[in-house]
Amino acid sequence: MGRLKGGANTEAEAAKLSLAQLELLIEGAEWRLDRATNSNLRKDAFKRLTWLEAQRERLHGIEAPDRRLPSRRSGPDET
Repeated sequence: MGRLKGGANTEAEAAKLSLAQLELLIEGAEWRLDRATNSNLRKDAFKRLTWLEAQRERLHGIEAPDRRLPSRRSGPDET
């Protein structure tokens, strides 16, 4: 199975995806969140990740983890 371009943006589109496809989209969203370079990108990636996990829970019964938007990683005390 190759990469999914775009994936699902509605509940109806998500319902058409297999569990493996949803997992692939979730992995991509986690990757985007981990590598986001500014707060807007982090926020967008976080929203996408939590939405995809909610769809996985709704469709396949796999409980979505309780997540919080990560704060900035580099502060004045960190090098």
